[in-house]
Amino acid sequence: MFWACEEEPETDTTPPTVAITHPEPLSSVSEITSVTCIATDNDSVQTVELWIDSMAMGIFDSISPYELPWNTVPYPDSSEHIITVRAEDLNNNISDSEPVIVTVNNSTSHPQAVNIISIVYTLADMTITFEQSTDSDFFSYELLRSGSEEGNQNSLGIFSSINDTVIHIMNFDPLTAAWYWISTADIHGYTSTGSGYYILDDAPLPVTLDLVVFLDSLFVINWSRNTEDDFHSYSVFESLNPTMSDSVEIFQSTDSIITEFNHFEIEESQYRYYQVVVKDYWGLMSASNIEMGTSWTLFNETYGDFSYDYGRCVLQTLDEGYIVAGNTSTVGNSFSNVLLVKTDVQGNQEWIKSITFSATDRGNAVTEGSDGGFIVVGNTISENDGSQDVLLLKTDGIGTVEWHQAYGTNQDEIGNSVYPAADGGYIICGQAVSANTGFNFAYLIKVDGSGNESWSRTFGADANDYGYSVIQANDGGYAIAGMTRSSGDSDGDAWLIKTDGDGQQEWSQTYGGDGTESARAIQQTVDGGFILLGHTNSFGSGNNDAFLVKTDAAGNQQWSQTYGGTATDHGRSVDQTDDGGYIISGYTDSFGTNGFDFWLIKTDTEGNLEWHETYTGYGDDRGLWGQQTVDGGYVITGYSDSNSNSVPDVVLVKTDHLGNTD
Repeated sequence: MFWACEEEPETDTTPPTVAITHPEPLSSVSEITSVTCIATDNDSVQTVELWIDSMAMGIFDSISPYELPWNTVPYPDSSEHIITVRAEDLNNNISDSEPVIVTVNNSTSHPQAVNIISIVYTLADMTITFEQSTDSDFFSYELLRSGSEEGNQNSLGIFSSINDTVIHIMNFDPLTAAWYWISTADIHGYTSTGSGYYILDDAPLPVTLDLVVFLDSLFVINWSRNTEDDFHSYSVFESLNPTMSDSVEIFQSTDSIITEFNHFEIEESQYRYYQVVVKDYWGLMSASNIEMGTSWTLFNETYGDFSYDYGRCVLQTLDEGYIVAGNTSTVGNSFSNVLLVKTDVQGNQEWIKSITFSATDRGNAVTEGSDGGFIVVGNTISENDGSQDVLLLKTDGIGTVEWHQAYGTNQDEIGNSVYPAADGGYIICGQAVSANTGFNFAYLIKVDGSGNESWSRTFGADANDYGYSVIQANDGGYAIAGMTRSSGDSDGDAWLIKTDGDGQQEWSQTYGGDGTESARAIQQTVDGGFILLGHTNSFGSGNNDAFLVKTDAAGNQQWSQTYGGTATDHGRSVDQTDDGGYIISGYTDSFGTNGFDFWLIKTDTEGNLEWHETYTGYGDDRGLWGQQTVDGGYVITGYSDSNSNSVPDVVLVKTDHLGNTD
């Protein structure tokens, strides 16, 4: 028998070897970095473990090739860290790798920021549309909101689908300023926030109000369309004031397509002011421009062509249109024909007539007959002796001559004014040359309704005397305005003659100073007195001023006024207005543009100036007659060569009660 002893196995005390193969020393790492290593042992390696900065990370691997994921996200950028790997074999022998120093750099690891494309909203819903992320490691979108660009951002929700780029929210107030952002997160926990999108509801875009048109007793009000999504309504406001104070809403529509309102039952001779207010869903409003609507008939029209055309008298007709009398010639103010222009109430020409009986015919005044025809007075050349005679002609309502008469001798006679007499005839005044003295005297002719002379009278003629305007007075007699050098100052005074119904002089009065005065127009006033208008160089400011004289019923002067500047200014017609004041028509070289301009002057009952206006352009523009119209405005006629031909045209200007033409 043999006995033997087994040797006990030796204990393994040899540690494994381990070496880091990635990352390389002094390299940069980011996000989740894979730390790889090689570990060997004389028996077998049980595990390898990741250590960072001498701290075990609890990250193990037991199968070769060994790979240890290290999340660098929590570490600050640019921070350095020491990586070691500890290997352990089955006998619990351990060894550490050589350390590897790396720098964390996650500055380029954030997801790409996405921006909001648009934010639109209705009353109940806000829709936010934004760009889609292109990151492969996308994790989520987050909607953020703040009351200011730098304020705290509050989360309104997290959305995990990369394709979900439209977000609807119902908790919003567009009247309160707010900023919105989209924050994008990746699977590593990195986030990027796009540009902010500011929301504060703007007032709606204002509409543009067109010119307000007056048509058939209504104002046509048009405006541009508001096409914004949050449109709520249009409101049309009306005011009596250009500032829109005390305005009243007269129309409202919630249909953005409706951009017209017809305002009915507008009275004539009115000014109104209009504005359109746009309102959005949120109650914000914007106002349009303000436009004036006027139911006044206003115009400034010319009539004529390449001929020389002069308007010398205007009358508003029974149809509320106008008839203008004057003269027309192809060679100037000589060798002319009587000119008649008929317009409608808007100043549109209805017809024009050139009427001739001799080499030179002229219309100086016109009145309307009871049959709707017209009676024109002026002058013509006598067939018998070639002298000037007073011309009176009658037309029908379309300007066709029905009859004409001439009055005179072998001396010169001119008709300046015609007025309908109470008996159906007409009273004419003018001037005639005395065969005895060679001077002019004032000339008064009474004719019946067919133009047959009933009687004639002359006044003055010891020097040059003129009759420019005649009316039938309240007592049935006649009042003549003119100029005399026979009575008063030899330089000429304004002259008023009162006759009885047979033309016999009852009295006469003169008015003026040391210079020259003339009365070109007369009207009996509501108090039974008379108002005379002409010009003076005895009083006033310039070479000639308009001269207004008020008398009592006996011709005694009650007051006088002058109007003008330092140049030449003439008054040619006067009309007592509805308010008891006076409207004066004439022309001025002191005011307006270069040369003479049409001139309207409005006074109170005492002749004190209330306003004055000038009209037409740069040439020789002279207003010769005017009156108040039935709508309370004014009309004035004359002639103007402010045109491309520099040839006079008839001008007719219609204003409102303040002399405005637009």
